[in-house]
Amino acid sequence: MNVGEVVGQLTITRQELISEGYYEDKEDFKIKSTDDMYDDVIKYYRQEKNSGYPLGWTKTSPDFMIRKGETTCITGSSGSGKSMILSQILLHVMNYTKVLVASMEMRPVIQISRMLSQVGLNNPTDDGIKDFCDKYKEKLYIYDQQGTTTDKDLFASLHYGKQVLGCDVFVIDSLMKIDSISEEDYGAQKKFVNRLSVIARDLGIHVFLVCHTKKTDESTLPDATHILGSSHIRNLVDNILCLWRNKEHEKLAMTGDLPEDRKNECTALMMVQKQRNHTYEGTFGFWFDIKTLTYKERPL
Repeated sequence: MNVGEVVGQLTITRQELISEGYYEDKEDFKIKSTDDMYDDVIKYYRQEKNSGYPLGWTKTSPDFMIRKGETTCITGSSGSGKSMILSQILLHVMNYTKVLVASMEMRPVIQISRMLSQVGLNNPTDDGIKDFCDKYKEKLYIYDQQGTTTDKDLFASLHYGKQVLGCDVFVIDSLMKIDSISEEDYGAQKKFVNRLSVIARDLGIHVFLVCHTKKTDESTLPDATHILGSSHIRNLVDNILCLWRNKEHEKLAMTGDLPEDRKNECTALMMVQKQRNHTYEGTFGFWFDIKTLTYKERPL
């Protein structure tokens, strides 16, 4: 066989590709040159690169923003404050858009009670509760399901939340509350997170996915490798935020035994371990206020 015959066998025509069913439309080939991408690149720099909703702290913007079309895994050990900090973030995000929370780990009334504390209503009156519910009645939506749920129902809720309610930001708390997923079933975890990422991109929404970590000592700073389950989780999500609270510092402060020279130490860390569409990776320090259940930018 000569070179010409070999090349002939390796060559496939455009019409043959279409006839084989690779593309339904003759114009649907996805290979582009740089001049085809010009408008998209301009849009990225002028509209997308530093776009998104802020988390609510001065120090985090613009290094981390809640961008549409992305998924963020927020992880940390039990008691690190994953749900707590998300509640605070959502209160700020609702200044800009609507949100939907699917927290199968707590009753909706507990979610709302935390938010009430975070806006300064630790012991709210009936009128205070009504004012809060009225203020956010077209901003905050809650998926009323405890225990486990199905991936099909969650995905349908994402579509309903976006297309009917107009929500842009969603929370799924947590991955292991989906009945088709177990700690050992890495294939199911990969399939779910991959589908979640596709839906987020196609709908133009941002989804926070709460993931637990493997059991570690409270003093151990978590990183992306500590996420419980498949490595595909950290590979498929767009962003990873790892949370850690200094419980030892909090205990000493509560008992009055905290040394004077440690009073300005931050008591909580948010570590940006991955951003697919931004260059920043680093750590933000906070001070957790147990009275208001909020994370402050400066010492209490």
